[in-house]
This record gives sequence, structure tokens and C-alpha cells, in this order.
Amino acid sequence: MNISPILADARFPERYSAIVEKVDTIYCDVAQPEQAKLLADNADSFLKDNGWIMLAVKSQSIDVTKDPSEVYKEETNTLKKRGFQIEQIVNLEPYDRAHIMTVAQKTQ
Repeated sequence: MNISPILADARFPERYSAIVEKVDTIYCDVAQPEQAKLLADNADSFLKDNGWIMLAVKSQSIDVTKDPSEVYKEETNTLKKRGFQIEQIVNLEPYDRAHIMTVAQKTQ
């Protein structure tokens, strides 16, 4: 398996589109708001049809005022609205507090 990290601002996929080709899987681990939207925007540009994503959702990076379960629900709904079928959600505690890993496949 080949893995290539992208050391760029993930909010702007157009800035690195010249150096990234279509991929089978995107792993996204960022600490900022709108993590699911950010991943979906990148998937629109770089994920192959029926490709997979892994998203580390960090609830405290999104909204410290909300219960983590509410943040997880909102991020999951964003992925569903963008055409992803959620396959698995894993709570990462006790390794990472208020984090989950979401695995999904692009179906649309």
C-alpha cells in the first residue's frame, strides 16, 4: 500500500490538486471545525468511485460547548448527506478522549 501525506491546508484542495491523483482511500486526521465537510470536499476531488474514507473526529476541536455525542452525530450526518455510507464508528477512548474513528464508503 502506498501512503502519501499531504502537508498543506486541507481546506483548500484546489491548492494541491496538481500533485494529487485519484485514490482508493482517504485518511483524514485534522484538528479544526467542519472535519467531515473538509474530508468530503477533498473526496469530491480525489476519491475514486466507491472509495473509502477514515475520519478521526475530534469533538473538542469542533465545538467544546457541545456533548461529544452530538458532535459525532452532526459529523456523521454531514458524511451521509455527501454520499457516504457509514460502515463503522469506533470510540477511541481510552486512547483519545472525545474522539471517534469513522469508516465509510462513497456511494454517490
